[in-house]
Amino acid sequence: MKKTLTTRLTALALVTVLTSSFASSLAFAETAAPSSPASMKSDLRLAIDNGAIEGYGDTDYRGANAATRAEVVTMINRAAKLKSADLGSVTFTDLANWQKQAVANAVAAKLISGFADGTFHPNAAVTRQELAELIVKVVTGGQLPKVNENVLNYFKDSSSIAKESRPYVAYAVISGIFTPTLDGNFNPTAEVTRDEVAKALKPILFKVVDILTTNDIHGKIEVGFDKKRNQGQGGIETLGGIVTDFRAVNPKGTVVVDGGDAWQGTLISNTTNGQSVMDTMAQVQYDAAAIGNHEFDFGRDVLIDNIKKAKFPILGANIIDDKTGKRVDWTQPYVIVEKDGLKIGIIGFATPQTTTTTKSTNIEGLSFVNPVPMAKELSAELRAKGVDIIMVTSHLPGEQNQKSAEIISELADLAKGTGNGTLDAIVGGHSHMRVAGIVNGIPVVEAQSWLYAVGHIQLFVDKSTKQVVSSNASLLETYTNLTTADAKIHQTVEDYKAKISAKSGEVEVVAAEPLTRKSFRFATNGGVDRDGASQLGNSITDAMRASEKSDIAFTNIGGIRADVDKGELTYGKMFEVFPFGNYNVTGTMTAAQIKKALEVTDKYTNLPAIQFSGMKVEWDSTKPLGEKYSKITLVDGTPIYVDGKFNTDRTFKVTTNDFMATGSGDGFTVFGEVKDWKDGAIMLDAWVNYANSLKAAGKELSVQDDGRDVRLDLKK
Repeated sequence: MKKTLTTRLTALALVTVLTSSFASSLAFAETAAPSSPASMKSDLRLAIDNGAIEGYGDTDYRGANAATRAEVVTMINRAAKLKSADLGSVTFTDLANWQKQAVANAVAAKLISGFADGTFHPNAAVTRQELAELIVKVVTGGQLPKVNENVLNYFKDSSSIAKESRPYVAYAVISGIFTPTLDGNFNPTAEVTRDEVAKALKPILFKVVDILTTNDIHGKIEVGFDKKRNQGQGGIETLGGIVTDFRAVNPKGTVVVDGGDAWQGTLISNTTNGQSVMDTMAQVQYDAAAIGNHEFDFGRDVLIDNIKKAKFPILGANIIDDKTGKRVDWTQPYVIVEKDGLKIGIIGFATPQTTTTTKSTNIEGLSFVNPVPMAKELSAELRAKGVDIIMVTSHLPGEQNQKSAEIISELADLAKGTGNGTLDAIVGGHSHMRVAGIVNGIPVVEAQSWLYAVGHIQLFVDKSTKQVVSSNASLLETYTNLTTADAKIHQTVEDYKAKISAKSGEVEVVAAEPLTRKSFRFATNGGVDRDGASQLGNSITDAMRASEKSDIAFTNIGGIRADVDKGELTYGKMFEVFPFGNYNVTGTMTAAQIKKALEVTDKYTNLPAIQFSGMKVEWDSTKPLGEKYSKITLVDGTPIYVDGKFNTDRTFKVTTNDFMATGSGDGFTVFGEVKDWKDGAIMLDAWVNYANSLKAAGKELSVQDDGRDVRLDLKK
């Protein structure tokens, strides 16, 4: 059946109940996760239970069968509860008795028409683009949908979608009727199954809430670029376009939240203490945001001031004042918003890891407690206030196994620990991972970082009980060709860029080759990047040691935030590598303390990953924790630890960063033993000065493996 539905369907105004039912119908997803069978019914089962789909005189509903015109019309009539029409008004010659009433109702509602020869073709299959037209015309009351067709760029075969069908298909994709997979095909003329029609009926049967999520923006509000795809990616103006696309289809039911770490990390943000990020987030019209660990990086006073100035709630329900034992009074635990007649409670949580991932002086006197019992308590409080849906936006990290799709870490712990009925959706952050799925019947998402993905949770809510009956979680891509950038947000970003352009564009040195955070062993150790010395780690610690004239310099691999391309290295690019505003501190350490620092393993790889300068070391990953290093010397050969013996004849002048010096940063407790730390240069300034010295000498910045870090088990 190659004719388009336009030649066969005429959709005019429908009854009010149908139009209002579709007012909140939208969502699109890259890879939608299936609902948990233990707690959520299938789409077909929901349609059956709500009277939209019946079997073939038995219990066989034949979900995999192709759906016919008569069947689709019948399902829509039942779902929308169209008014009964006079059977005499139907004159089609090819209708079976069971088809006549449904067709009559649809014709009377001016939703559909037959063919010029007086037939209806009731048994003809319905294609994907035809289903899109039919459903969307019902949604819009027969009006041509005003929708951004850029979303069709998700599909390789976008050009094969019929011209007159394109706005309807775009609307259907955004509304979640069809799931886009980047670089996949839409297959517009493929026949739809009864299962697929059941999915398309859900916006008729239920209210729909679409939750769009971001996390770990880290000040990256400018559009980035994906070299592999040769395509612009990210940027808050792109996010604004995606949100606008959703609100165009679902103006009443769209929620936008952030999972924390929003403003620390780029020159355009740090120079304004995050104001550029807050201003553009306000333009997006976020409903709420959580407090991430890096929200404390500018100091607690700045955080509190930003919370006061924000035009959206910034939440932290599990941040406790140690003196009072109560929640801090400078943030709120939750906010209640109303969407399409539903009261939605949004609880915000920080990660308990904030204690070890934030400079201790900035969080002194604060505790970041387990969110599970607090979620139960606040959920009960919100339910008592008449809240219908309860969700969490948080900085709780998640991880997802690519093969099994299993979700673990704090994000999953919250879902598993709260029990069914406590929470309806959970948003995470902190780990910069792509996470989307259902845990304990609850949809959870974490959307990578830097606005390079957007999380999407879709909730279907019973209109009478206002309970969530179905949900899914997915990730949306933020390539610039999938939407239209928000012009006002773009201008705000450009205004902020203009203020910092002179300093940002200042060339400090030329990089002779690309410089990365990957281990020098990356090609031989199985592709593990956080495994000992790296190009950027060597360059930065060399600069720290030169700046403070110390014997040794240490910094943590997690504080190095971006790679460097070959060519002119500007201040702005160097800032992206080193955005946190940390400064050098120098003190005295013993040989035993130095070895203890080296022996700390990275939580992601379980390998030593500390970056250092001034030493040559040999170690074996197969040895027990605390016994991995067999030889440690200064670059001039002075022993620190050799043949099982420490050098006890002298101490060593050591430089690290102020984050690690507290003894609570990334597990390096040994630095907390040092009592004579003295402040030095800003780390970024030290690196810039180091680069400038190379430039002045007519040299380029080139970093080769100098053998300072030898892993013995890879040499065997």
